[in-house]
Amino acid sequence: MPYKKVLAFGDSFTRGDELSDCPPQSTTNPFAHSKKTWPALIAEALEVEYDCRSEGGRGNQWISNMVNSHIKFQRPYLYIVNWTYFGRFDFLDNDDRWSTLCPGSAKQKFELDYYKNFDNDLWNLNRNLQLMHSSLCLLKDHKVDFIFTCQDTSFKETIDTLRSNFDSGIHNHWKRSIEILQKSVVPTICEFEGLTFREWSGKHGYPIGPGSHPLEKAHAEAARYINTYVMEGKNNGHR
Repeated sequence: MPYKKVLAFGDSFTRGDELSDCPPQSTTNPFAHSKKTWPALIAEALEVEYDCRSEGGRGNQWISNMVNSHIKFQRPYLYIVNWTYFGRFDFLDNDDRWSTLCPGSAKQKFELDYYKNFDNDLWNLNRNLQLMHSSLCLLKDHKVDFIFTCQDTSFKETIDTLRSNFDSGIHNHWKRSIEILQKSVVPTICEFEGLTFREWSGKHGYPIGPGSHPLEKAHAEAARYINTYVMEGKNNGHR
């Protein structure tokens, strides 16, 4: 299908942090982004407009909300959704502004308390799969073409790997919930040779910045990979 625009959603990996042309992110320009990321290069190859709705450090609640709020654009746009790490937690503050907790940067007491007392990998898996499934269903309902990737390998985890000695009587409901969500979500995730974008970049020795973001060479090769293995008609369950 000839697209008119590519819309990309995600965090700093989609925004293009550490790429040479990436402008600073600010409150006045929250969606500032690089034009050298692989989603931008996909748009360039298609010779269409590119729109990036990504912010560094955001979680999947925020990403899902951004995707859902833009579905009004519908076809013939291509949506690229790069889901992020499952440990991040997005919420609205008292002024209805988004805030995001990140495990690696938690410093304030309430952030540390959250990760000490409330964070749970089983809950994170179920919660994030629900968010991904919600956007997946809405995109399909509105017949919007899309590409999903995920920066977190947790989307493939199971109750057996998370709780190797679990009590089946207690955890069977979690097992059923996760399995039925994964049945819908997992086939839609495009991986890079079975890896995340960051892992794949490291495997091939592409330069990575000090902030752990793959640089220009990695994005160029990722765009080539997506063009070859996804855009050229492989069935990834999302059309």
